[in-house]
Amino acid sequence: MPGRINTFFSEADREAIRAATAEAEHKTAAELVVYVTERCDPHAEVGWKAALIGGAVGAMCAAFAVWRFGGWGAPDYLWMLIGLQLGLLIGWVASRFDAVARRSIGDEALDSRVAGRAAEAFLEEQVFATRDRTGVLVFVALFEHRVLVLADEGINERVVDGAWDEISGELALGLRRGTPVPALIHAIHRCADLLAAQGISPLDPANELSDEPRFRRD
Repeated sequence: MPGRINTFFSEADREAIRAATAEAEHKTAAELVVYVTERCDPHAEVGWKAALIGGAVGAMCAAFAVWRFGGWGAPDYLWMLIGLQLGLLIGWVASRFDAVARRSIGDEALDSRVAGRAAEAFLEEQVFATRDRTGVLVFVALFEHRVLVLADEGINERVVDGAWDEISGELALGLRRGTPVPALIHAIHRCADLLAAQGISPLDPANELSDEPRFRRD
């Protein structure tokens, strides 16, 4: 089964993102790095968590059925056991669906794990390794449905953190609507325009970080 990256991004799409990055960097001294990952974490707790919830619901439904219709010599305990087992199975199967899995994890845990993985990507891709610390990471987590923009200290000194929220929101909306490539290209140019407006203009034509988008399936 093809992963989300193969579903969302063809080779032509990747080239379009690379070209947009190169073009945007002509407007500003910043180095833009696009990083897309299938997921930030295995989220190993999803399966058992959903199974336990399903088991509890199944047992409760069986208990209600026994209370309402049981008695008269019926083996009520068997129905309770069947309800529990069916609930466990249904919960585990439901956890295979991304929407159910995300709800099982919870927004706070998703935000925390995405933030941690984005920080790792910042170091992994050496976004900090520019002459004037002007690297910007555009980070997309496909499974978690999260987008982050992280800037190095040379930019954070001049651009407040909240300035990236609108760009992140627009990119997330484009991904939600199923137009990831136009949304990413738009976000790349919006980052460059924001930086140029803050006076972070091109100093020289040197390209310190590769314009190729990074795609990871971990």
